[in-house]
Amino acid sequence: MRILVAGGSGFIGRELITLLHKNEDTIFVYTHQKNVVNNLGFQKEITVLKADDEFPEVDVIVNLSGESIAEKRLSKSRLEEIQNSRIETIELLSEKYTDKFPSHFIQASATGIYKDNCLQDETGDLSDTVYASICKAIENKAGELTDRHKTNVSICRIGVVVGTGGGLADNLKYMPRLYIIGGNNYIPYLSVSDCALAIRHIIINKLYGIFNLCSDHFLTANQILKLASSSKFLTIPIPKLVLKFDKRGDLLLTNQRIIPKALKENGFIFDRF
Repeated sequence: MRILVAGGSGFIGRELITLLHKNEDTIFVYTHQKNVVNNLGFQKEITVLKADDEFPEVDVIVNLSGESIAEKRLSKSRLEEIQNSRIETIELLSEKYTDKFPSHFIQASATGIYKDNCLQDETGDLSDTVYASICKAIENKAGELTDRHKTNVSICRIGVVVGTGGGLADNLKYMPRLYIIGGNNYIPYLSVSDCALAIRHIIINKLYGIFNLCSDHFLTANQILKLASSSKFLTIPIPKLVLKFDKRGDLLLTNQRIIPKALKENGFIFDRF
């Protein structure tokens, strides 16, 4: 199968193209960081594309691209960058494949689109937070491709991704182990390997619609922090109020129990740590 991964140099992207490479798919990667992909050391060459290249015909596009939500403080302008970087890539791909759009388009979104304090599956109530608004804008833009290109769209609402070499673990690696006082709120999460496997499951089974990519085994914020941190320093307790000084802290204060109903109904099994 011929697959284009946009945003292939990111944490999830690297894991996904490694998995696809093992399964001998023909992979094309659209990224601004060509050296990251080249340094993965694949024996079979992977074609890395730039925005001004001619894009080859493919069977599936997986769009994981976009500015990192955890990399910088979330000012108003930064939130706009996060949204625009994702929407602009969808628009670029739409233009590149005007006459040869593939039959399947997979778009990354986030479980932050859901309301707090509920047990939710893919039909759950959506929030009106700034994070949810960004997710809605991205999903709506991806949904436009259905009519424009007569393609099938899959939306992957991804939880906090845990694993070595990126994601939450990368953000915590130079910090002492944190313990949130009263951090018994639930946060949707999954391992980076499960994330890649779930996306491939969607590809090979031609699954369309909305999918929650998060473990069916619920963990609290403190359990996830313990899981992700490799720090050997003493644990530092912090009150929730401290996290609110930076909007990124809100991501550790959500209280969501999200069920990956659609994936489980289609035969996907999540591993537990």
